[in-house]
Amino acid sequence: MQAPNRNHRLIAGAVAFIALAVALGWLWGAKKTQDLESSARGSIAATTVRLQESLELALDAPDALARLQEHTKVVGQYLEALRREDAKRNRPLAEAAELYLVDALAMLRNQTNATRARAATLTSRRALTAHMSHAADRGQGWIDQAVTLKAKAERDNFDLRSALGAWAELLRTHVDTQDKVRTALPPARLLERATVDAAFNRAKAAEQEAAAELARLRQMAIPR
Repeated sequence: MQAPNRNHRLIAGAVAFIALAVALGWLWGAKKTQDLESSARGSIAATTVRLQESLELALDAPDALARLQEHTKVVGQYLEALRREDAKRNRPLAEAAELYLVDALAMLRNQTNATRARAATLTSRRALTAHMSHAADRGQGWIDQAVTLKAKAERDNFDLRSALGAWAELLRTHVDTQDKVRTALPPARLLERATVDAAFNRAKAAEQEAAAELARLRQMAIPR
């Protein structure tokens, strides 16, 4: 009789072990799902705050570049943390959150590029204007320097126009990214449409201004 009792105990132990393993596996899976969803919700909300703050910055604000670089760094960290989560626990949410963070990073980087390029254009334009104001002293050295400064001003304005154009395009298509996030996470905290539209209009106006300045520079004649 001892052998059957022993077998029963072994079977019962095995069943209990399997049940425990299943329970632990379920709990682990639930935790990983919760971790992913928490990371996605938190990173989307925090990134939106960063985007809101960045869009309130004027390109020529004294601390604009430093603040934009900080926003870019932090959003990059959000993205790295999100990618460490188990995406298969909620694939639609994971993909929507990653798309949102990637889109935000691109917007921040292009706004940073535009801010940096704007500072460069102001510096090179001042240098060219100051040099041209001494045209009465022109000789070959003056002419060579004028050509060099003019070329630098043109390059800087071209870079500014390009950065502003790229930034404006990202702002234009940001609503598509928002739609995908809302599908996966309806209560997600996102930028107001009016905020995005206003930023897009400012970027396009600045791009057109940079393009006009570039055209003027290209048409500028160097006195000989």
